[in-house]
Amino acid sequence: MNLAIDIGNTTVKAALFSKSRMLEAHVQPEELDDVLQKHRIARAIISRTGENHEVENKLREKGIKTTVLNSALQLPVTICYTTPETLGADRIAGSVGAHALFPNTNVLKIDFGTCITYDFINHKNEFEGGAISPGMMMRFKALHNYTAKLPLIDPMQFTAYELTGTDTAHSILSGVMNGIKTEVEGIIKEYEARFENLKVVATGGDAGLFVTLLKSEIFARPYLVLEGLNCILNYNPE
Repeated sequence: MNLAIDIGNTTVKAALFSKSRMLEAHVQPEELDDVLQKHRIARAIISRTGENHEVENKLREKGIKTTVLNSALQLPVTICYTTPETLGADRIAGSVGAHALFPNTNVLKIDFGTCITYDFINHKNEFEGGAISPGMMMRFKALHNYTAKLPLIDPMQFTAYELTGTDTAHSILSGVMNGIKTEVEGIIKEYEARFENLKVVATGGDAGLFVTLLKSEIFARPYLVLEGLNCILNYNPE
């Protein structure tokens, strides 16, 4: 049994796999101890954005063979990034997950997380690169932190994002939410104009807010990074 763990900027997600099939997923870090107690895990793989070694050390103490994802591992896609050592592990894993869904196809993966990342894998199964943009909460916090009077908005308190805000709160909401919507739609159209039969896959904590707002056909995969991690683990020999 495989264990895939994604340690992000704000969350820790984990999933158990039997070969390529996901058995269960967990989004609370405190659930990891229960998982380790209840299941016999042969191998684990970790994607992390920082230098938090706590989970890795815990796995190794239990005798679980643990791999930390980096661009030097064998991958089912070819990394064409000019600085692969700077490429985030979550971007690699998510791209591998998107490739597994649509092999030999032009795929744009969009991760709505702390940052919004766009990653493109071409039909030759090559990771070409992408773009990094401020995420939703980063935009709300920036407007609040870098101005004297603008309030910090909680988007979960609103159910609609009108184009024309009739007060300051709704104006901020419109700028951020409709700004992201327009940005994403524009980037998708740019890729569609350049690459035939493009597939678009969305993941990340804020994906649910935006997939329904977007006009493009998008495949939502909330556990795409974990699925990609498991693909990488299976691709590498024990």
